[in-house]
Amino acid sequence: MAVRTVERQRFASIMAAFPSGVAIITTASGDRRPKGLTTTAVCSVSADPPLLLVCIDRGSRTLPALVEAKRFVINFIRLEYQEVCRAFASKDDDKFANLLWETTGSGMPLLREHVVSWAECATVQEIEAGDHIILIGRVEDGDVTPDAEVAPLVYYRRAWGRWHPHEDER
Repeated sequence: MAVRTVERQRFASIMAAFPSGVAIITTASGDRRPKGLTTTAVCSVSADPPLLLVCIDRGSRTLPALVEAKRFVINFIRLEYQEVCRAFASKDDDKFANLLWETTGSGMPLLREHVVSWAECATVQEIEAGDHIILIGRVEDGDVTPDAEVAPLVYYRRAWGRWHPHEDER
């Protein structure tokens, strides 16, 4: 029996109708140069132990550094940093140029000024899944911005946007 699937464009449209937070995944290459990419494919896996997953396209130029370092930071991006996300979604060689960033205690690049929260992970599992690799990371460090007024960047129907609480929730 033939396996039935929807065509790629329809699948992309289906997923575009699901709003997602926007994150920049950062790591350091073997020569300690910072690497990163923009994604919406991040998900919590477990609270005990604390695990997150991120899905990385096999064609990503950042993937080899992620696999080699076995560590990464998930930078959950603030609303006003859409241009930073565009830069990290590009094929530019130095996505960190003209960008303020720091390193975590283990040497991973952190975009602290640009985030609503961040989580540093040690890779505990790599899973092959179609045209992507799923990295499951154990959260070893992280924080949330203390400013309650900071809003996350959301991606919906191929456009950047803002999250608004429902009126009943205010």
